[in-house]
Amino acid sequence: MELDVSGLQVTYAGVIRALRDIDLHVGTGEIVAVLGSNGAGKTTLLRAITGSLKRHRAKVDKGQVTFGGRSLVDAHPADVVNRGVVLVPEGRRVFGRLSVEENLKAGAITVRSRATRAERREKVYGMFPRLAERSGQRAALLSGGEQQMLAIGRALMSGPRLLLLDEPSLGLAPQIVTHIGEVLRQINQEGTSVMLVEQNAAMALGVADNGYVLELGRVELSGPAAELAASDDIASLYLGRGHAGGTDHDTPAGPDRPGGPGGPGGGGAASPTGAKVGTAGNLAPRPTLSRWTPPARGRFGLLGAGAATGTGRP
Repeated sequence: MELDVSGLQVTYAGVIRALRDIDLHVGTGEIVAVLGSNGAGKTTLLRAITGSLKRHRAKVDKGQVTFGGRSLVDAHPADVVNRGVVLVPEGRRVFGRLSVEENLKAGAITVRSRATRAERREKVYGMFPRLAERSGQRAALLSGGEQQMLAIGRALMSGPRLLLLDEPSLGLAPQIVTHIGEVLRQINQEGTSVMLVEQNAAMALGVADNGYVLELGRVELSGPAAELAASDDIASLYLGRGHAGGTDHDTPAGPDRPGGPGGPGGGGAASPTGAKVGTAGNLAPRPTLSRWTPPARGRFGLLGAGAATGTGRP
């Protein structure tokens, strides 16, 4: 099933325009990477797809989001999941007080067949042997990498047709990031489409078929992932030769987030793919490597990515 975003415009609190005329496509069986700096609109795009805009006082002003030909605009988040669109959120958000096994059961809450639940659980354990070894352990005691594995595994328990991932490499060691990329390829080869929202361009473009670059709420560059990876603009801004710094939050200014996009992205020279890329003078803020601030612990033991250290202790 295909995801189509056409002419999408999203506004926060009636005044802050976060997305402007977004056109994006995820074909059946594709991996699509969405890159962008802080404030580019990546999180807003995911909220529009998953039906969670209302929780953040935002709405779709115009445009369409469809999956399998059915509109997702104003759909309830639970309905979106039931249609097969499942999000792995930024910061993992595992249930720290529950065991690995219980977290996976929570992911399969809508699955009625016991045999199907067992089959999916074994598939997750096959992808992530560490989770199998720690099936009875509380999620709060897992390392950051293991929690990310658990977050992906929990999403897979619902049997998604389209898997959305928000910054899955954030805060992880390079070898874990490599493993996550390999798992995403495996998930895709087994029939699940993937939309990967990342600031780690090397990882995202390394696994994706196609990619999009968001700047200040607009698609400024798009094309095959291999061509984007070879682009001088991407190399300088995302692959280690650009400015580093910033934070990982990309939601625009509004009632709950300071800062954010202050205006539309500018024009510029044509990229190798034919899309327009803003010049150095109007790419603001410049894409950066993420500098992550851990979220606070939530209710019910819900953990963000910062709840674990590299030692495997919260």
